[in-house]
Amino acid sequence: MRIIEDSFAGLVRAYLAAPKFAGYADATRALWARYLRLAAEPERLGAISLQTLRPALVQAYLDGMAGKPGKQRTTLAAIKQIESWAIVRDLLPRPITTGVEAEASEGGHTPWTDHHVELVERHGREDMRRMVLLGANTGQRGSDLVRMGWSDIETYRGIRGINVRQQKTGREVWIPITKHLADAMAAWERQPGPFLRKTGGGIWTREQLHHAWVRHRDSNPELELLSREGLVPHGLRGHACVRLLRFGANTRQISDWVGMSEQMVKNYTRLSDQRDNAVAAVFLLDGTLADQFKKEGKMK
Repeated sequence: MRIIEDSFAGLVRAYLAAPKFAGYADATRALWARYLRLAAEPERLGAISLQTLRPALVQAYLDGMAGKPGKQRTTLAAIKQIESWAIVRDLLPRPITTGVEAEASEGGHTPWTDHHVELVERHGREDMRRMVLLGANTGQRGSDLVRMGWSDIETYRGIRGINVRQQKTGREVWIPITKHLADAMAAWERQPGPFLRKTGGGIWTREQLHHAWVRHRDSNPELELLSREGLVPHGLRGHACVRLLRFGANTRQISDWVGMSEQMVKNYTRLSDQRDNAVAAVFLLDGTLADQFKKEGKMK
């Protein structure tokens, strides 16, 4: 098979050179370009004519990644982007992702519960405990957790927070440091560079930290529950959203705190346990009513 302009590979080349693609954040461009170039190889989708390309062929390509839902979802997201760009420019004769599905997540986006976090705090290795505490209390991606350091801390209106320029989106956010995180950080050694370090003192990449977590999770018998449920650091973003929701924050406040869209906040919090949410609402309501009664002089 050979690559011609009327092929998926030709379409990928055009998209990667387009101003639309250049407008995405560096991390997004790098991620999508990697998966699109893989798909554009001749033995994959690359040599297929755009007149022939259809959802069944895209689905077959994803099915070839069976057991790798993360790669499937990223590939599908990238192909959907190129599809939407190409359709309105008459570069594609028909949609190519209609009905195409990726495998269900294996826990990556499932919010951790308080119990999950507590298990790691009690039984996890120090570098893994630090990662979980930072992720659970800031709600940031692994690519941002590995870059946070003491020099990023800034006090605003009497509250300390961490300045983060999110690698994926380029968005700059200031994340308040919770009391629980502040108490833990008090025992961390102050040194130049990031908070999160390897046991020997080296600096993590996001991929290294992810794989180190999976190995630790699966080899530590005390973390068997987390291993069985396939929980990974990315799920701490959802945990942070759910915690803030239960403390009474609305979706806009959570969005500003964590630095994600309100729709994404809703996606994460919809997975939280209804009973735990209801109990949190009782505590919140009782505390609010008690404060109101005190103000009105009805309680001593």
